[in-house]
Amino acid sequence: MQGQLMAENPINGPIPFFAPPDMAELLSDFEVRQSVPELMQLAQSTTGIYSHFPANIEHTLMQMMREANGVTMRPALRFSTVQVQGVIEKVRSRVLEWALDLEAKGVLGEGMTFTQQEKQTVQQQHYHFGDVSGSQIQIGSNSSNQTQTQTGGDMAALSALIELLRDAIQQGRIEAEVRDELQAELATLQAQAASPKPKWAIIKATAGSIKAVLENAAGGVLAAQALPYLTALL
Repeated sequence: MQGQLMAENPINGPIPFFAPPDMAELLSDFEVRQSVPELMQLAQSTTGIYSHFPANIEHTLMQMMREANGVTMRPALRFSTVQVQGVIEKVRSRVLEWALDLEAKGVLGEGMTFTQQEKQTVQQQHYHFGDVSGSQIQIGSNSSNQTQTQTGGDMAALSALIELLRDAIQQGRIEAEVRDELQAELATLQAQAASPKPKWAIIKATAGSIKAVLENAAGGVLAAQALPYLTALL
C-alpha cells in the first residue's frame, strides 16, 4: 500500500509531512504482513490507521524537521480503511481462485477432509500469493512498539545505495575527510554486488559502517537520502 507521510502535531493532530520526492516515495511504500483477521479489525477503525517508522529512520526524519522548521514532531504513515479493505478483498479473490482451481482438478475436500489422491493433486500444484515481508500497521499507534524479522538480502536497495554513493563522490558532495573512507566502503559493496553469491553479512556490516560515517558527517542531506537503502540492508 502507499501511505501518506504525516507528522504528529501535539496541538492540531496529524498534519502532512513533506519530504524530498525520491525520499517520500521510498518512505511511503508499505508492505502489509498482517493476517486477514487483523486487517478486518483495522478496516473498522474510526480513529485512523497509522504506522510508525523504525527508530533510526524516525530519528533522521525528526532531525530533518528540526533543521528545516525548528520543531520536532513524530513522523508516521497514514492509511485509509478503504486501502485495508482492498487488501482483504484481494486475499478473498485469490483464495476463491485457488479453491475453484482445486475444484476443477477434482479436489473437493468433502466435510473438510481430503482423500490421499486429493492430497497428491495439491502437492503437485504451486501457488504464489506474493511477497509478505515488510512492516506492520495498527490502529491509533501512538504508544505501541512492534518488532519484526526479515531474512535475505535486498539487491534493489544495494544497487540504489551504490549508485547514490558513487554519484555523491563523483560530484564532490562528500567532505574530504570522509571521502576516502566511503570510497573504501563503496568498493566493498560493489564487489559484493558483482559476486554471484553476495555475502550479506559483509554487506550488512558495511552498511552499518556507512550509516555511522554519514551520521557523523556535517550536513544530513546525503544521510537522509541513503537511510532508506541502509535500513533495508541492516
